Amino acid sequence: MAVYDLLAPHYDAVTGDSATEAAFIRDIIERRHSQAATLLDLACGTGSITALLAGAYQVSGLDISPGMLAMAREKLPGGTQLYLADMTSFQLNAYQGINHLLSLDAWQSSFDCVGEHLNRGGLFVFDIITVGHLDQMAAGPRIVQEFAGNYLLIQVRTADGMVFDWHIEVYELQPDGRYRLLTQTVALRSFPLADIRAALRARFASVEVIRDGHPGDTQNEDRIWFACRKAA
Repeated sequence: MAVYDLLAPHYDAVTGDSATEAAFIRDIIERRHSQAATLLDLACGTGSITALLAGAYQVSGLDISPGMLAMAREKLPGGTQLYLADMTSFQLNAYQGINHLLSLDAWQSSFDCVGEHLNRGGLFVFDIITVGHLDQMAAGPRIVQEFAGNYLLIQVRTADGMVFDWHIEVYELQPDGRYRLLTQTVALRSFPLADIRAALRARFASVEVIRDGHPGDTQNEDRIWFACRKAA
């Protein structure tokens, strides 16, 4: 079973409203590439953000989880291309996803694939969870969240300080009042900002680090965005 297949039906309920993030992404694109017409959402998940961007761009989505893509299909306009593929080696004929890749080589392979599929002057926008934030989560208590009568529990742990295992449990309320346990462990990893930026600069004509909607450069942020342009 692919990562998140088991939890796909509950993913939107626990991640919340995607409208703010979709607006933020569109603002990044409009400020840097106002002529953009097509958009490929790597690791699109259930398609919540993809669907909100569909009015502005001709969108398509890619994810490794059939369950997530099934949820996305229900939200997106008919005829939207969805690809079941690995972001490190995809070939097309037509929100943190990269943190699921556990080696810098895999990140670089993903960057290579993106570069091959971008038009000249095209823009690659993505976000990461930082090393510092993963460390904080591993040192912190278990996360507990209630949603629609169900319960989500997340415990983050690491054995080596590099790969972080997110043990996810969902207690799903059944019609008879009892609970069914859904459980999955997801491995995440991040890298120092300097290493990521060096890998991007080797592949793109310009690389911009963004935090809170403005250019910035700090390893202490929980989440950092990148906007990378292919040479025109």
